Amino acid sequence: MKKFGHFLRTTLVGGILFLVPIVVLIIVLSKALAIAHKLVDPIAARLPFESLIGLRTPHVLAITLLLIFCFVAGLFARTALAKRSVNWLESAVLSNVPGYQFIKSMGESLLGVEDEPVPQVVLARIEDAWQIAFLVERLEDGHLAVFVPGAPNPQSGSVYLMTEDRIKPAGIPPAAALKCLTRLGAGSSALLREAQNLGTTHTTKVH
Repeated sequence: MKKFGHFLRTTLVGGILFLVPIVVLIIVLSKALAIAHKLVDPIAARLPFESLIGLRTPHVLAITLLLIFCFVAGLFARTALAKRSVNWLESAVLSNVPGYQFIKSMGESLLGVEDEPVPQVVLARIEDAWQIAFLVERLEDGHLAVFVPGAPNPQSGSVYLMTEDRIKPAGIPPAAALKCLTRLGAGSSALLREAQNLGTTHTTKVH
């Protein structure tokens, strides 16, 4: 019963963490598109055509304006001022959000834009099974802080302090590990082939 309660709680929290960014993104984009429409509608009304590439002219102009704004914002994000502002926001606010740093690192890895080293993918031996995990930190006493994500939602999981003999490097990028987790273990054979010195008598457990 306790295991079921833990599973239910972590699954609900993981679902919330998964849905919140998507919902926020949809709300922000819809609001931004509405503002863009207000800006371009007077221009579209003066144009001699009502549609472009199969879409109404106001829609095309609004989307184009948003893309230009995103591009300019991306250029600004590369400046030292923007980086200092983001670093301050992360240290003062976002670092207190559970799982933010891990989600950020994984997102940057998936996009190929990571600025900092992402957690190394490892196989962690828990009881008599190997589990896909991420090496988060090496402690001064020799223990390793390891995050073992859940499946199919890897944004929630458990943290273990383990000795190094219970860890094996997986030899795959984080994106491949996340893909395996979200697919409930499909593709584990490729992961096992890459794992270094992994005995053939062990199995990989994903949950």
